Amino acid sequence: MDTRLRLDSIVNLARQYDYDAAHAHQVECLAGTLFMELAEYHKLDRADRKLLEYAAILHDIGYKVSSAGHHRHTFMMILTEPLTVFERTEVKIIANVARYHRKALPSVEHTIYGSLGEADRSRVDYLAAMLRVADSLDRSHKALVRELTCEATEDSIILNVVADQDLPAEADALARRGDLFRNVFRKTPRLEVQLPKLATPQAVFQTA
Repeated sequence: MDTRLRLDSIVNLARQYDYDAAHAHQVECLAGTLFMELAEYHKLDRADRKLLEYAAILHDIGYKVSSAGHHRHTFMMILTEPLTVFERTEVKIIANVARYHRKALPSVEHTIYGSLGEADRSRVDYLAAMLRVADSLDRSHKALVRELTCEATEDSIILNVVADQDLPAEADALARRGDLFRNVFRKTPRLEVQLPKLATPQAVFQTA
């Protein structure tokens, strides 16, 4: 399937619901980076990365209905839209990943998630865990994270980010939304912020 056609269909859907493009695409970028940085742990393929990025673009479209429970509105909006360039199972995966970017964790008691096969439920778990972290890293909606790399320790994944300022809102969001990540990766996500070094003043030479 043409990836350009797929991306266009996702972006057109997002625009239909007046999405916050700057935030959505920052989260898309962060989620894609996390996917690559953590490849040895989730062992998913490139097609799964694209599903994650599509879910990232759409994750907040439910705000068009209501801010309260917007993740559930997003879920239903994705499921009911005619995304004909995707297979139905792919639509379910995108919808579930977007749904679980906040609040409740995946559960087989949730009908659409429970209808997926075991392998697809595992995909949703990993992808949603990364989306929760990516969304947390842009909690302020100001695209403050300029670079992101990951470093594994025995019990943690250190999220090394470069930013122009401290990130208290992002750190707080990560602390609250890191639960699914801990469950699936068996490591706690921890934020380390690297601020740019101040430039060393240059000596001024004057000629007589």
